Amino acid sequence: MENVKLVLIEDNPRYRSTLSDFFRLAPGFDLAAVYGSAEALLADVQQLVQAGKPLPWKMAMMDIELPGMDGIEATRRLKKMVPDNHVVMMTMFEEPATILEAISAGADGYLLKRSNSREVLDQLRSIATGGAPLTSGVARTILDLLRNSDLGKTAPRKDTPGGLDLTEREHEVLRCLVNGCSYKEAADQLGITIHTIRFHVKGIYGKLQVHSVAEVVRRAVRERLV
Repeated sequence: MENVKLVLIEDNPRYRSTLSDFFRLAPGFDLAAVYGSAEALLADVQQLVQAGKPLPWKMAMMDIELPGMDGIEATRRLKKMVPDNHVVMMTMFEEPATILEAISAGADGYLLKRSNSREVLDQLRSIATGGAPLTSGVARTILDLLRNSDLGKTAPRKDTPGGLDLTEREHEVLRCLVNGCSYKEAADQLGITIHTIRFHVKGIYGKLQVHSVAEVVRRAVRERLV
């Protein structure tokens, strides 16, 4: 696997410096750029897109609480310009409404700043390889919020996957993803290999017409697939 190329968007100088030093030393990661504001990031991205040039990174680590334009709005705009770029939100707080807003804006993952270094690297590697980008706790928070909101009540429960042509195994994998399992955890639970999990996830993405686990969670709960 090639190194994950990152861009960091963080307004706090001390935390920005700490993260920069961390990722410059982290094996498997290349820090391509660092920004102190969303506006500066988007201006550079727009120039690159208009010039037909590729971005020098594939993943953005975006602070939510940015001055001026916040990270959620920046994510929404960034995803419109470069939909295939991953965006991982960073925040100090685990507010359910904020998590859901970030996911709705197109965020591919959500990390708490208090997460330890191993958790951060594991989650980013998972996102880079198409795996589950949400910790089990965050996934359950989103699941509970959606189930208790109107989004979770817009369709009758589908106890079988037939309406979307999901196989029984895909339905089992879907349940694991919605519950915040990593690919390894899902493989262990279902008694199959990680390679097989990836195969089924690819099928789920295609049938649900989604591109991230965050979108899987939203659609699965909205249509009561789990």
